[in-house]
Amino acid sequence: MTSKTPVRRLLVLALLLVLVAGLAAWWLVRGDHAPSPPPPRVAAAPAPAAAATVPAVPPRVTRAAEPDDTDGVIDGRVVNGETHAGVPDAELSFAGEGMESTFRTSSDGTFELTPTVTGSFALSSVTAPGFLPYTPARGNAGMRVTLARGRSVHGVTLVLYPAVDYQGRVIDERGAPVAGARIRLVSSHAGEQMPENLTAEWRSDADGRFTFQATDDSLLEASRGSLRAWGRVDRFVTIQKQLTIQLGRALPRDATITGHVRDGRGAPIAEALVRASSFGAVPTAFAASDAGGAFTLANVDRAAYDVSAEAEDHLRAVRVNVLGGSRNVDLVLDTGLPLAGHVVDGRGAPVPVFTLIAMRRAGSARPVLANQSLVDPQGRFSVRVPAGDYDLLVSARGWARSTQAQATAGATDVRIVLGAGAILRGRVVAAGDGTPVGDAQVACDGPRDRGRALSSDAGTVTRADGTFELAGISPGPLAIRVVANGYHTRIEDAMPASEGAALGPVTVELTRVESAELSRTEMVGIGVDFSPDGEVLRVTRILPGSGAFDAGIGFGDRVIAVDGAPVAPLGVEGAIARVRGAAGTTVTVTVRRDGRDIQLVVERRLLRA
Repeated sequence: MTSKTPVRRLLVLALLLVLVAGLAAWWLVRGDHAPSPPPPRVAAAPAPAAAATVPAVPPRVTRAAEPDDTDGVIDGRVVNGETHAGVPDAELSFAGEGMESTFRTSSDGTFELTPTVTGSFALSSVTAPGFLPYTPARGNAGMRVTLARGRSVHGVTLVLYPAVDYQGRVIDERGAPVAGARIRLVSSHAGEQMPENLTAEWRSDADGRFTFQATDDSLLEASRGSLRAWGRVDRFVTIQKQLTIQLGRALPRDATITGHVRDGRGAPIAEALVRASSFGAVPTAFAASDAGGAFTLANVDRAAYDVSAEAEDHLRAVRVNVLGGSRNVDLVLDTGLPLAGHVVDGRGAPVPVFTLIAMRRAGSARPVLANQSLVDPQGRFSVRVPAGDYDLLVSARGWARSTQAQATAGATDVRIVLGAGAILRGRVVAAGDGTPVGDAQVACDGPRDRGRALSSDAGTVTRADGTFELAGISPGPLAIRVVANGYHTRIEDAMPASEGAALGPVTVELTRVESAELSRTEMVGIGVDFSPDGEVLRVTRILPGSGAFDAGIGFGDRVIAVDGAPVAPLGVEGAIARVRGAAGTTVTVTVRRDGRDIQLVVERRLLRA
């Protein structure tokens, strides 16, 4: 292990870091590229059977070796998130115990950590030529690794996604190109500041054009003189690979916001990440508190901002409606309560590599208040959370995705047992002629990297004959998402899964994207979007021509039950699972409107959004 001087990194691009085979769905938005607005969460019809496929190869299970007298070694592989091939010459940097250490992967993407000291380390970055980097923000521990003498961990898998070139253009209010405009990458999808070592600023040419790289949902700012505007890498940009930013008049950014970050006793907190965002938007100003807890947010206008601060082992704090130019803004971070325990397999042996998400139970909402990616030979975890009841979701490579447990803040002896899950075999073909679709990405339908350094399930890739095996499926309703270049994305409702079951084979038909079309998502469902609202779910969008539209469900209606089951205990994802089903079948949705509860029978239909 080579020691280096600690490097301060103000980073944050969204790498898809997969230590595990998937995360549970907790977010309403779904789409192959974080859509804006999100497509409705609806179900897909059961697929027809396919011919038998090659027997599945079980995913590599990450295990802790038996204790011995050797140095603790952690080995694994960095892979390409699209092809699952190894990424050669990737650089992994770890910080902790007063040093920063760097390792490189071999030609097949494998790596081995051989420490000279033991202790707790944070993965501070993973970079590779041609790939988007992973670098967690100050205040976020990133992936935490525990190195212990005599306790090795084998099979850690990290995923990087290839960097894609986008073509940008800056125009003025009349639509004319703007030459010499300054374009900068303001923040990633997670609202985090861009890395210092990443090309994050460009100038437009004579035609107003520039070429850039960014993660999905990143925010770019373009400016020229007193003109300024912003553009987001939303779903349509990721499909068309083009972004146009139209400049307009904007308030001058000649103000600062200053203040201090302290703990509950008044002691200063150093190295806290402070962000300023306007009206709940993605943050555009960042700072780090110094040794005395002081911070300065520079280059803000004099509008109102939400100013937040977060630091390791503390809860996030937010001050709302802080005007640009304000002074002495105090942000007090509480330590909250511990929530700790162990993750084990069915034999009681520790699972050493996993991702943990803590979601607070708040009516029908399940806000994520803590997440961790951990490498710990003893399978331990510990987070700090506010008082309340929580759903804990744990995912680990080679085990059932998104195993859930319930716990109350303050508990320190939580034991979460992971099963092997089910396996689904199938085949992906083109609709119409049945041509096999190779290199299609198949995964359990879930969120797209909504956590800071976490990723949803990387899934699997189809072979040249279109066949696939998807392992580690959690018991319960199953829907898969299939994505392939040149085809519309498909969300396919497969069949209920149970522990140890072998499901399928199924056939998934993908519709080709015509030359003049944008890629969309096909699914079967009732055609509504909804979001948590206390004990109910509020309807926020209805697709014309959908079953919900024809049944009379309206914008703003509050859903209180699905097929008689109250939505509060179900949460968003549980309610979504209830409305999934085959095309032509119906579901009863109870809505509360003008103080009355109304039962509506809604038909499930094939939709494209």
